Amino acid sequence: MQLQWYYLASVFLIFLIMLTFKSATQQSRYRFLLFLAFINAIAYIVNWWFFYIRGDSILTLLPLQLCNIAVFLIPLALITKKTILMDFVFYICGLGGLAAIIAVSTDYSDTYSMMTFSFYVFHFSVFLIPLLHSIWGFHELIPSVKSALRLSILVLAISGVLHLLNLFINSYYQIPANYFFTIRNLSAPINPAFALFAKWIPYDYFFLLFALPVLYLYMSIIYVIGKLMMVKKKLTAQKLS
Repeated sequence: MQLQWYYLASVFLIFLIMLTFKSATQQSRYRFLLFLAFINAIAYIVNWWFFYIRGDSILTLLPLQLCNIAVFLIPLALITKKTILMDFVFYICGLGGLAAIIAVSTDYSDTYSMMTFSFYVFHFSVFLIPLLHSIWGFHELIPSVKSALRLSILVLAISGVLHLLNLFINSYYQIPANYFFTIRNLSAPINPAFALFAKWIPYDYFFLLFALPVLYLYMSIIYVIGKLMMVKKKLTAQKLS
């Protein structure tokens, strides 16, 4: 599926937002983030509805996928300002949303359908909101070994519980539940990234462990960018002094 126009529109939107809010107050920026969280929720509901009307079982449509969970965690993180929540929505949910629009599921074969549009808005906002939240200084990004381990434990715990739920629903109700995409034979056919992971580790749940090195690489990149920005600020301060 070709999403080039979606990507171009996203880049333009980010540029427009940064330009519009360049001199805005933090209060205005915060309200805008809450507005985006509302848009995120609406897009999620619309996308959910399309799956429902096509006949998917309600047991496969519970808000238990990573980006579904993000719909609730993002406003909670914005309001409570808890570091662990903000780290989770930035590093885990944001990365998951970005991965979803890069390696698109075959469910969205019609590029310009409302189903695909709602999917893209939903997942892009899951990535965009934590990104703006950090750029605007509401969440200081300080990647560390400790934070990486803490996030890893959270992801493994949540995905482990949901894998057991998948096994129960699949076995007891004979319904193909696949929350967190832990079932290899259900995930690989619809997503090229999962197909690749499943080739390397042909076991349910465990094939997803390849996502952890991706997380660590992402955090490392953020760490390097943060260090470079600190150096730039120091050099600028020295020139002004």
